[in-house]
Amino acid sequence: MPSVESLHQQELSRFRYCTVFLIEGDGLDPDGLERMFEPLGDSLLVVGDSSAVKVHVHTDDPGAALSLGVAAGALAGVEIADMHTQTIEREQRLLHALPDPEAGVAIVAIASGAGNRSLFESLGARVVDGGRTMNPSTAEILAAIGASGGSEVLLLPNDPNVLMTARHAAEEATRPVTVVPTTTLQGGLAAAVAFDAGRSAEGNLAPMSAAAAEVATGAVTIASRALATDGLAIRKGGWLGLADGNPVAGGDSFDEVARQVAERLLSRPREILTLLTGEEPQPLDALLDELAARYPELALEVHEGGQPHYALLLSAE
Repeated sequence: MPSVESLHQQELSRFRYCTVFLIEGDGLDPDGLERMFEPLGDSLLVVGDSSAVKVHVHTDDPGAALSLGVAAGALAGVEIADMHTQTIEREQRLLHALPDPEAGVAIVAIASGAGNRSLFESLGARVVDGGRTMNPSTAEILAAIGASGGSEVLLLPNDPNVLMTARHAAEEATRPVTVVPTTTLQGGLAAAVAFDAGRSAEGNLAPMSAAAAEVATGAVTIASRALATDGLAIRKGGWLGLADGNPVAGGDSFDEVARQVAERLLSRPREILTLLTGEEPQPLDALLDELAARYPELALEVHEGGQPHYALLLSAE
């Protein structure tokens, strides 16, 4: 998503190559190896034990990293990626995704939280403020449609409770409106990224819907009541973790609940994990360090969402 910060910064990294490999041997010393690799670059992670150590480093000299690895043991699973090329290609895809006013297709999205609003606006959408309850009126949606400037409009409800209102607004609008049935803010953002300015609103419906459906979503909130389900016993006022809308974790530790939610979303291979902090954000350093160590190839993005009720929203793509 453009114009926002992430752990793996959108601007070009100081170092060019993301280098990952496994060292196998006897009597390996992870701490000693980490000191050896430190001068080569940054984003260094060295994890493992005396028989196998995984190394992740951003460097301009992957050959030197591999040479150090060979000196310590046998190498396996070597992966070297040119991060500069990846960043440029991603920026080009995002620029292509932005709506073109001259093409006559506009995007209107319902969102809650100042940060989330900015994210949708950076993707070219006109935003309807969903308020604390994500319950805008038909009139508010119609006003945004009218002000969008497009001859046809793609409408992203971003909440299951807004779907009916969105469809009602689409029926009453004086211009063609296509409702993309997004039911989460995270899915709505994925759909907005998948927008192709070269297609009509109707032509964008299937790929944008597919992008939203492909995203695995999670959330961490405070339990408003005691909950007992699927082996979970969560007290009122404790942390509640949701994955794709279902309770999957609970407890008094935000980090532990958020970690369990993230692990559930990453149960299948994913490339990017995005975290949207709420209006009362919790510290994320420990969680991010743990995720980076466990999933070194995973891109971690953190944005200020500002949404009420949810201290954290997560999405895995």
